[in-house]
Amino acid sequence: MTNEDFLTELESSFNRAKRTLASKAKVYAQNADRLENFKCAAGAQNINPVEALVGMMSKHYVSVCVMAKNPTSHSIKEWDEKLGDLRNYVLLAEALIRDIGVV
Repeated sequence: MTNEDFLTELESSFNRAKRTLASKAKVYAQNADRLENFKCAAGAQNINPVEALVGMMSKHYVSVCVMAKNPTSHSIKEWDEKLGDLRNYVLLAEALIRDIGVV
């Protein structure tokens, strides 16, 4: 892959992430706090919000690991979805870490 092709793919990936996270906000963030579900899940499990997020993210990581065993048997659409889910959780983790005041 050329650098130009890579940069094009990177831009496409960021655009997919933005679209997905924006659409999910309507479903998962009924109030002003976009990260509320992770905080609620943490309270329900008596853990911190980052641990709650990582627990949810692990499902997507495992799914990618299963697909990686036979990568060519999955369509690019399947890869985009699964890798996108994992990437979006990383982005949410970055926001959550800043939100809870990690310095």
